[in-house]
Amino acid sequence: MATLAAVGVSLAAIGYLAVTDPKRRRTHRQPAVAARLSGAAWALALLPGALVPFASGGGGFVIWLGATATLGWLLVAMDPAQLEAVRVWMRRANGR
Repeated sequence: MATLAAVGVSLAAIGYLAVTDPKRRRTHRQPAVAARLSGAAWALALLPGALVPFASGGGGFVIWLGATATLGWLLVAMDPAQLEAVRVWMRRANGR
């Protein structure tokens, strides 16, 4: 269960980085994002990898590494308009 939560946290951070990437937004003719917290997002993406071995052991770490790499690649390969729609939906779901 800890491994699944770690994958979710890492994928959320990778999705945030993909949606707010200035070069990617410029290439797809999207407006710039007002504020970008890339350092915090990178830390949030990588921190679960340091914590998973303590919660789930070495096997959990390997699963986290593989799932994050594969699903993160698929997430970033999505069309930016789709990622933007997901980001807006998540903000509404969180009440912001």
